[in-house]
Amino acid sequence: MTVQAIRPAGAGHETAAVLGVCALIFLLAITTVILRTTTVSAPEIAASQIDARHGLTAAEQGIYADLLVAADEIAFADTAPDVETLAGQMIPPFATDASTARRGSHEWRMRQASAAVAYIGITHDPDTAGSLLLLMTRPSTSDAASDMHDHATEPVQVWLYQPGQKQTPVPSTLDHDSLTRDGWKQIVSQFDAGATRH
Repeated sequence: MTVQAIRPAGAGHETAAVLGVCALIFLLAITTVILRTTTVSAPEIAASQIDARHGLTAAEQGIYADLLVAADEIAFADTAPDVETLAGQMIPPFATDASTARRGSHEWRMRQASAAVAYIGITHDPDTAGSLLLLMTRPSTSDAASDMHDHATEPVQVWLYQPGQKQTPVPSTLDHDSLTRDGWKQIVSQFDAGATRH
């Protein structure tokens, strides 16, 4: 009678092979990530501008969003409606409601100059929100021919003035240089790769 000893199958060789394949896949993945990574430079904004996502308080962001929606409503009118008309139509932020006090209790006034109309909201609570200005201009043929990414030539602009202890200057003229000189900052939205990551 022949006796044959059969050794149990050893898992050592298989484990080493699986670990080796995993290490190879891991190294290939790291190499691919390193080779495909590109540096994205953050878009720069001018000193006369402020970023809508990072430079505004929560109250200012809310009023800014309301002003952009109101600009669409105002654009439908044949002539620019006054503040009382907008408040009567319950268009925020011109209408007085429960959120008005929480957002700085702005006092709105209208100023018109040739092709430009401005709705200026003077804050009564500078610690909560600064003063805001909605500037709407009818684009001329020269503006249409200019670069559409130039924020200074956009037909709808929103500006912010953070008064601190000073009184908000009501602009005498409604152009970019005058507003900047008076201390107003144009609110701009920068949509970069980090917009969906923060």
